[in-house]
Amino acid sequence: MPARKRNGSMTLADALAEEIKAERLDTLSGPDSPEGRALGAAVGASVARHRRKRKIALEKLAERSGIRLTLLRALENGQAVPSLRAIWHLATALQVPFGALLANTTLSRTSDPDFRIQRRGQGRVISSADGRFRSRPLFLEGDPRAPEVYELTLAPGCLEEAAPHAPRTFEHLSVVRGRLIVRSGNATADLGPGDALFFRADLPHSYENQGAEDTVAQLVMSYAANSRAR
Repeated sequence: MPARKRNGSMTLADALAEEIKAERLDTLSGPDSPEGRALGAAVGASVARHRRKRKIALEKLAERSGIRLTLLRALENGQAVPSLRAIWHLATALQVPFGALLANTTLSRTSDPDFRIQRRGQGRVISSADGRFRSRPLFLEGDPRAPEVYELTLAPGCLEEAAPHAPRTFEHLSVVRGRLIVRSGNATADLGPGDALFFRADLPHSYENQGAEDTVAQLVMSYAANSRAR
């Protein structure tokens, strides 16, 4: 996409950054479905609760997250379906764990929190807007004993780029099937089945599947002590 020159002092890099931001503003809505709408309503309520607790104006949250004010307002009112990328941006902007925005969903309810089985194929899948990057939470949200664990699935050719999370956020990733290339800052790892990686996620990072089959990995998130507070 060619860069538009807004003024004489704008560099090419600045112009490209503006183009990317403008594109991102329009691609943060998730798939519209009954499940998606239910998840959107729960996430919107969690966003509103954490925003008010931190006394952050909606306009300020829009600025921090790069998400349109109209979309944020609709989300908090239970009228928008956020994409996976949007939820990550909001968690980072609010400086809360990603799982904190999943409160009051089916992920946070179970008959016996001390002995919980989640069968293969169960659990709400949160996907990118194009469906090529999917995340299935494997933890019980709201239980401070439970680590924040996700099953990631990347379609062939999928490249998922992630903005930096809150300071002192780390990821521990283990590949179950396929091949996965992970980049964090200037470091790159090429991982296969059985390989594991621990890395800083408060830097720009990405996950890429260059193979011909789905890549499946398990991801554990860890946060600075003060950011775990609900």
